[in-house]
Amino acid sequence: MDRQGNKEISGIYTKTVNLSHIDTFLFDLDGTLVDSSDDIYMAVAHTLKELGFEPLPKEEVIKHVGYGARKLLEGVLNTKDEKLLDKAVEIFRDYYFKNPVVYSKTYDGIKDLLKTLKEKNKKIAVVTNKYEDISWEVVNGVGIGEYIDFLVGGDTTPEKKPSPIPVLYALEKLGGKKAVIIGDSETDINAGKKAGIETCLVMYGFGKKDLALASNPDYIIESIKQIIV
Repeated sequence: MDRQGNKEISGIYTKTVNLSHIDTFLFDLDGTLVDSSDDIYMAVAHTLKELGFEPLPKEEVIKHVGYGARKLLEGVLNTKDEKLLDKAVEIFRDYYFKNPVVYSKTYDGIKDLLKTLKEKNKKIAVVTNKYEDISWEVVNGVGIGEYIDFLVGGDTTPEKKPSPIPVLYALEKLGGKKAVIIGDSETDINAGKKAGIETCLVMYGFGKKDLALASNPDYIIESIKQIIV
């Protein structure tokens, strides 16, 4: 496909993005399919309390989301202390796995898009840096598990996004010919580009948009409703 510049094709400048040529859709989870900010924040708040640290405001916590639990806690605690991080991850994981979908919900338009994709026999996968088991708890908890053909978590493959390995693994399992990865951060865009597939940045969510835009995504949308399949 002859790709145009972002200003011509992006959802910021046009009302729709036509992805009807795509047969395989890979979605990031947190900040793309699901607004999990409150549940993640509660898990981090619990972890900080258990470790004897002062609480942090939600916005300070959420800016570290998207790189996996260990990176999240490394940023929140501002430490490289491996023993402390091991303990923090243990506490966080235990709490979060027990409370993954208390406040989490899908973003507006997500369920309709996934339903339409299934009706058109498109392949759907989630590629996330969150643990695989917790990710399944989340997608099932918010009511979209039935639409997901495959899920790659941060512990499914040897490397996480922005490595292309989890993307390539999903594509290998799904067998699609034309794929796009849709996400809210530079980790999604960079992973997709390294894997040689199309990339779509959503301007909502948690990701650092300046970094994501600098990665030159093929498509940019402000709402998932702008996608035509």
